[in-house]
Amino acid sequence: MISAPAQNNKAKNNKAKDVLIKKLAHDFHNPELLDEALHHSSMVGRSNERLEFLGDRVLGLVISEALMQKYPQAVEGELAKRLSALVSRQSCAEIAQQYNMAAPLIHDQQNENIMLSDNVMANLCEAIIAALYMDGGLDVAARFILQAWAPMLDAMTNVPANPKSDLQEYTSREGLGLPTYKVIDTTGPDHAPVISVEVALDNGTRVCAQAGSKKKAEIEAAQSLLEVLKAGTEETS
Repeated sequence: MISAPAQNNKAKNNKAKDVLIKKLAHDFHNPELLDEALHHSSMVGRSNERLEFLGDRVLGLVISEALMQKYPQAVEGELAKRLSALVSRQSCAEIAQQYNMAAPLIHDQQNENIMLSDNVMANLCEAIIAALYMDGGLDVAARFILQAWAPMLDAMTNVPANPKSDLQEYTSREGLGLPTYKVIDTTGPDHAPVISVEVALDNGTRVCAQAGSKKKAEIEAAQSLLEVLKAGTEETS
């Protein structure tokens, strides 16, 4: 027998899912795909991780094509920097928040804070993109992506900074070799990890940085090392 609280939670979840479906503007032929996308990895036996893997690739494809059409004269490096910013964890998490995708998320009830993680929100967004793709094809997924990402595409007037690329270009130009990145520590709970990353050069120069994901920590470390190198150049000039 299902308890009253459990029934209430299920009804609340179904209502939130119906609202999300309207926002996605797609009636699922196979509702199980959306259900799978809404299962967080904390749930035993079922999660959205496989869909997240696919959604990441679909998102990258659609945004890449949109960038090529929007900037026909842009070189590969510029397109790559724009793409990296648009498909970042932060960008995906922002879309998930705008569409309130976490409202029907099915997760371990003992961990309510799990929905607040940018990483969880980004994964959820990508999983839903994959569900749209598998249920309706590329046209359906692309329609949602282009609508959801339109404000970001329009607002991106300048080429965004890419600290990792900028650092690599700088060290190559200065004969310092390629920077290497290494995770040196991981602390905190699964839903809110703190990742420590070290970036180092062949000459022994190294900098550490922390963030909620490996990618963000690498970016922070690259930016810090680039500032250190440029400051050293200014002092010796």
